[in-house]
Amino acid sequence: METPLPLLRSALLAQFPNVRLAQSTLQGEETSAPFGFNLGYNLGDDDGRVTANIARFAERLDLNPEDLAFMNQVHGATIREVSEPGVYDDTDAMITTQAGIGLTVRTADCVPVMLYAPGEHLIAAVHAGWRGTAEHIVQKTAEMVLGKYNVEPASLYAYVGAAAASCCYEVGDEVAALFPEGWVIREDGKAPHLDLKGLNVHQLEEAGLPIENIDVDEHCSIHERTLLHSYRRDGERSGRMLTTIVLREEF
Repeated sequence: METPLPLLRSALLAQFPNVRLAQSTLQGEETSAPFGFNLGYNLGDDDGRVTANIARFAERLDLNPEDLAFMNQVHGATIREVSEPGVYDDTDAMITTQAGIGLTVRTADCVPVMLYAPGEHLIAAVHAGWRGTAEHIVQKTAEMVLGKYNVEPASLYAYVGAAAASCCYEVGDEVAALFPEGWVIREDGKAPHLDLKGLNVHQLEEAGLPIENIDVDEHCSIHERTLLHSYRRDGERSGRMLTTIVLREEF
């Protein structure tokens, strides 16, 4: 019998019939799998297993693996408008108005942020680690959607996926110094903690999105040992998760 495949989804975006979204977890493989349900290559896992896992994940979104658009993420602020699946080098955000392309972010602590504008039939996918967040990649992507595609802020919706949360996300003083103090948690005798998800919600609000248009997954990748992959927690033994958003053909 096939192992169950739990996925994280957005209750907010689920109300819209023309978009599908899901985030994988570390669950979905047999317990003997060394990296759990892993969707990342070049980690020491068997490539055939990873390929099969990606296909199984894509199927849950009514996609083939060949329908996915991946980014060679570099923790930068490059945003690409795409019209076909494939792999895009040196990219950390994608925008499309084409149905059937699964815009995909690969993470193991960084924040996946997915945007949807129903009226314009547009989606975007953003990879926001601390470096990308320091460069305001989520805000820049939202502002590009709002400006170039003439989307009203009240008509743009966002999902901020499972990622490292402030409870567990320790950073050094040099990283903490890059961010406003309101998003850095300091306690005597402890390393600073960074509210990475909160910062990205703030950037979406700065771009103009109403808070009620932003759905935030509360799971912490570092804390949730049996549910989520975490590089910070597991180092080289960590697998990777995918978060994918795709437009359906309009009814």
